[in-house]
Amino acid sequence: MSRFLRAAATALGALVAITAVALALPGQAAAAAAGPTVYIASDSTAQTYNASFEPQTGWGQVLDRYFADDVTVANHAIGGRSSRSFIEQGRLRTILDQIQPGDYLFVQFGHNDASVNIPERYTSPEDYKEYLRNDYIAGARARGATPVIITPVSRRSFDAATGRFNVSFPQYVQRAIEVANEEGVPLIDLSAASRAYLDSIGPEAARDVFLHTDPGEYPNRPGGTADDTHFQRYGALQMARLVARATAGLGVPLSGLVRTTTADVYDLGPSGAPVASSYTQVTAATAYTAQRGYGIVGSGLIERDRGSSMNALQRDFVALFNGSYQFRADVPNGAYEVRLYVGDANGSARTNVTLEGSVQGRLAPASGTATAQTFAVTVTDGRLDLALSGETAHLNAVEILPAA
Repeated sequence: MSRFLRAAATALGALVAITAVALALPGQAAAAAAGPTVYIASDSTAQTYNASFEPQTGWGQVLDRYFADDVTVANHAIGGRSSRSFIEQGRLRTILDQIQPGDYLFVQFGHNDASVNIPERYTSPEDYKEYLRNDYIAGARARGATPVIITPVSRRSFDAATGRFNVSFPQYVQRAIEVANEEGVPLIDLSAASRAYLDSIGPEAARDVFLHTDPGEYPNRPGGTADDTHFQRYGALQMARLVARATAGLGVPLSGLVRTTTADVYDLGPSGAPVASSYTQVTAATAYTAQRGYGIVGSGLIERDRGSSMNALQRDFVALFNGSYQFRADVPNGAYEVRLYVGDANGSARTNVTLEGSVQGRLAPASGTATAQTFAVTVTDGRLDLALSGETAHLNAVEILPAA
């Protein structure tokens, strides 16, 4: 379709949308007032997968867990689509036929647009920019909705010599930033946010983020999987967290409906030690208060940074030998996956874990290593209580992620 025809179609869509709003029944208006819907137009990195793909998960599949209950996420992301093919197949039209004033259209493409050898997907960076402008942005605006441009999420692509992650699809990242600035629409630079996060944990730990599984670990993947583009559920939760955190800073009405911001993941260690990107630093002196909403309850803790032999989440810690203390964080009531990092590059770590009064067991990684383990917990009093004890009671990091 020519750009002229697309513009005409957008104008006609605007007229239809205005007419539909004018003729809306009172019940329809009341339903719309219950809360906005976030529509996602994207590819396989955001797609919703069924159980046969386990553990593959798209960030759009779990995004709703980071928003208030009256926010609806309508995930239209589908694998193998580019900004162009998503339009040509009528998938954008399906969204625009449903989207209402006050809703949001989150748009993330680039992975498949760059597929030069797949003609039905390939979209040049210049055309990609104009599709974003003339179809996604204009289409959402014509219906009273807010378009939000999202730069393509990073792949597990890094410089082997430095371990630093490369910018994935840089031309598409740049065009997305340009069109958002030119059109004055909200931008989530997921490319930069995901890359900073991956840089802080390093390429090896990033295997847990991306779809790397061992042979036999999942029945549907008997030979294992080594996929540096798509995410495991843990990784999808991290990417959705970054999207939600960025949304909280956009200054739009949806920003006030983000359930968690920066204070859901914590990197523990001494002041001055590296802090994992987008994590909140907690030192031995960070006492829990109701005003702060997170921190440590206890005294006599030590804190150490063991240097660069481990990633930012593993290398530093707080500890208390043969004693006990608590880490507390105020969170909305609900189900969570709490991931704890424990270890010491210079020796052994022995940490007993109790969550919400329930004994979870002992974390005891081999000397000179670190481990991460995830626990399921339900919070009913607005505060997560984590008790640590044992011979060393190391604690390197805490991640509190919404559960399924």
